[in-house]
Amino acid sequence: MAPPGAQRREERPQSIADRVSALAKTAQFYWWAGHVVMLVFGTLYYVKRPFGSQAANWYYSKAYMGALISYVIVIYKTYGPPQLNLAFFHRLMMDENFEYLMLAFYWLSQPAMVVTLLPFVVFSLFHVVKYTRTTVIPIIAPNVGVEIERASRAGPQAAPLSMAAKVSKYLGEWSSEYYIPALCQVSVWEVAVIGIWLVLGAVTFQTPLLAPLFYFQFLRMRYALSSSTRVAFRRVRSTLDGLLTPPTASAS
Repeated sequence: MAPPGAQRREERPQSIADRVSALAKTAQFYWWAGHVVMLVFGTLYYVKRPFGSQAANWYYSKAYMGALISYVIVIYKTYGPPQLNLAFFHRLMMDENFEYLMLAFYWLSQPAMVVTLLPFVVFSLFHVVKYTRTTVIPIIAPNVGVEIERASRAGPQAAPLSMAAKVSKYLGEWSSEYYIPALCQVSVWEVAVIGIWLVLGAVTFQTPLLAPLFYFQFLRMRYALSSSTRVAFRRVRSTLDGLLTPPTASAS
């Protein structure tokens, strides 16, 4: 039996440095870091782009490298090492993370196209917000969850929240309010804006002819697996019907 002093030393709470060090050893931390890279460099790309594409393209490529890191990690954690069989390949093809991994790799290998980066930036924003709220903030302030729960139970009579609890509460409410609408808008962007951009680019020889073919295969998979993509197609079709159908068509 260990002496009482040894037990107390073993039960000593971890310092912030210890908790951060432990967090940095997890694969999920690097998944989050990849999304941070995408969010930061993707935002800088759109800030720099109006002042010249040459300088902005460096941020474009770094943003997609961050996306590749994140998607490779999540796929490896889900499926393990690659297996050379059809069943493994079929599972990958049915996973949206793999689809976006292939899409990010393709966009990275092509000349920069301003419209392609936005969906990845939006996805990364919500991933960064969620991981920051659920993992990073509790590392710094371990009692933040208890504090928010106690305040919600107490109602108007609750004591003021700490700064960490206020930030965590705000991030949670913001994400809950905007996550679904943002996904819907991203789906419409993928269907209408990127699709039309690639078709027009291929017709005018500004983008490779393979680009729309590759991308429409991606959309076909998304249509089969994603309800938000199917809704986006219906919204785009409804908009086009309203614009292109003559007013007399409904009367007849």
